[in-house]
Amino acid sequence: MRRTIGRLAAVCAAVAITASCSLQPSGVGAIVRQMPDEPSDVPAPVLPPPPQPDKPRLAENPTETHQGKNNATVPLTWPSGVSGFLTFDCPKCTGHVAVTTDGTEGLLVNDSDAYHGTAWFNVSPGGKSVHTLTVEAKGSWTATITDYRGVPVVEPGKPYNGHGDAVLAVPPNTTWGKFFTGSKGSNGVWVLVDGYPHLAVNHIGETTGEFPLTGPTYVAVETFEADWTFTAF
Repeated sequence: MRRTIGRLAAVCAAVAITASCSLQPSGVGAIVRQMPDEPSDVPAPVLPPPPQPDKPRLAENPTETHQGKNNATVPLTWPSGVSGFLTFDCPKCTGHVAVTTDGTEGLLVNDSDAYHGTAWFNVSPGGKSVHTLTVEAKGSWTATITDYRGVPVVEPGKPYNGHGDAVLAVPPNTTWGKFFTGSKGSNGVWVLVDGYPHLAVNHIGETTGEFPLTGPTYVAVETFEADWTFTAF
């Protein structure tokens, strides 16, 4: 009986010593060095360039004319992806005059009373083509859409005089444009650069602006009921 008690005591003592000497969790992780990646003989894959948006085409297309009175919705037959130039005439209109579209160039006309002007559409690469015009006017009006052949061409070095909104064709071998207006309202001049419209002049009141361009190209003038002069050099 004493031997049994002695053995039990020895076993208990051994268990106690083992428990006290065992490693206890510290809560601190071990730092493991990351082995450097071995050089691979497999070449990295070459990814293709992202697709570029389709640029609108300056294609020939028959002139499209619509006549109406007061507010109207006008479906067009103009082909998708072909740049168009809208001339809107409302000589006896009173009050607000606006022409909006279902395409990327959403607002083509925003004026008041009697109006005559030209604006472009389908000129934004990757944009939504115009298929419908929405006219807001009080009076009889005519909407005429032409292709690039209906746009007046400026002569290099010769000032072109205009009024209100207009689009001009700039011939080759020109590198600079100059714009002047005595308008008391807002004035903007847009230039097509590599197929993208860029705002070259943005000013309120009397404006003189010079900017680089590369002909052949197109320039859109937006002024509020004012005379202006544009010259390409």
